[in-house]
Amino acid sequence: MAAEAQAAEGWTTAQAAFIVGEDPQTFTKVVDRTPVKPRIVDRDGVRVRYFAMADLVYIHALDELTKAYTTKSRAALYDALRRAPKHGVREIVFGEHKYAIHRHFKSVEARARKLEQLSRHIDTSKGEALIKGTGIEAYRIAALLDGGMTMAEVLGDYPSLKEEQALAAKAYADANPKPGRPFPKTTAKAAARKVDLSALDAFADPRE
Repeated sequence: MAAEAQAAEGWTTAQAAFIVGEDPQTFTKVVDRTPVKPRIVDRDGVRVRYFAMADLVYIHALDELTKAYTTKSRAALYDALRRAPKHGVREIVFGEHKYAIHRHFKSVEARARKLEQLSRHIDTSKGEALIKGTGIEAYRIAALLDGGMTMAEVLGDYPSLKEEQALAAKAYADANPKPGRPFPKTTAKAAARKVDLSALDAFADPRE
């Protein structure tokens, strides 16, 4: 899905968290303390929150806004932001105040494009998220990186992968959490490298 089309539809909580650079749990806590009002959509009986561009721009600017304005003024700014165009806005006028919002728009737009670009490396046409051209599950690679393996170790154990593909898998998994049983957080090769074989020395034949 193109970034423009995604922006029109909105982003899920996990996708929005990726765009503003937070983990989903922290992002949700932040949202609950703000006037942000995501759109609620029923997806197969599940209520899903979708965040618009204005929501993410406001959250991206939140630390700055909290230092400069009262709770009431921040709510007025958010209302003005929701009524503003989605692109090209340089400042928001609310009450007697003006706030330069352009750099926050640019940052959110850049991260949204990055998410869309990384997603191009992932193929979901067969019902599971695979890294294109490899047949390797995106969630498997993401689990390895989350589990503490370095990028060099992951690429060493999966020599057909490129770093950008592994990063794409991590970004996709972060923005689209996998339900159900998680993948292992280490590879068999990595586990074997960490096995301590020194205890077997006592059984070694000294003539060898």
